[in-house]
Amino acid sequence: MATTKRYTTITPLPAGISRETVLSTLHSHVDMIDLNPAHTERHEIPPPPEATPEEYHCTWYQITDKISYFPGYSGNVTFKACFHELMNGLQTHNYAPMGLDIKEKWTVGGNMPGEPVMPGEIGIGAPVQGLYLREDVEMRCNFLLTRFVRKVLKECLQTLVARLIKKAELQEAEATNRKLWESPSSPPMSPFSPGFPRKMHRFSTQTAMSEMDGIPKSPRLPVIPQENPPAEMEA
Repeated sequence: MATTKRYTTITPLPAGISRETVLSTLHSHVDMIDLNPAHTERHEIPPPPEATPEEYHCTWYQITDKISYFPGYSGNVTFKACFHELMNGLQTHNYAPMGLDIKEKWTVGGNMPGEPVMPGEIGIGAPVQGLYLREDVEMRCNFLLTRFVRKVLKECLQTLVARLIKKAELQEAEATNRKLWESPSSPPMSPFSPGFPRKMHRFSTQTAMSEMDGIPKSPRLPVIPQENPPAEMEA
């Protein structure tokens, strides 16, 4: 007997991460597949015969997961999934064996600094200020497998979200550095920058003047005065 479970997860995003940066990852199908620790293989495929009229025009993949059923025993599960990009996120639909059907929707909500605070949905634990990542999951499977499937799915998605946030932070840092170096008033060069001179050469004034005259000369040695000059001998 099949049963359907639905749940929503809210993850606040760190300050400094823009909406566009997170959306760029959500709209990258390959990134969303590879960030999931359970996925071990992926191939883009044409729409399967069982695709609905709407899903027929989505992008389809065949994905292989490595699932640990209990300590010391694991196996591979291959399934088909379609990806559909939204203006504020991503929708996926996974068709797995044994009648397992998982629909996911990822969206970016909230406000960035300088944007008005819009009334948010109540009852989901969304923060009042700042951006957040929302994940809505609808899972349909045999009721005997519900607890196991939800546990595996929750662990994988927690890792995926953590990796997505870290990726967004690195992208923001790279974009900030690029803007600083491309701006007309660039900051002083760091000693660790590739273009920073590693060795400073010093020349004496005498050497520099000699080279300008075309006559190579060595720097003049200083004359050290003697405390007791030798006495003159009388004839």
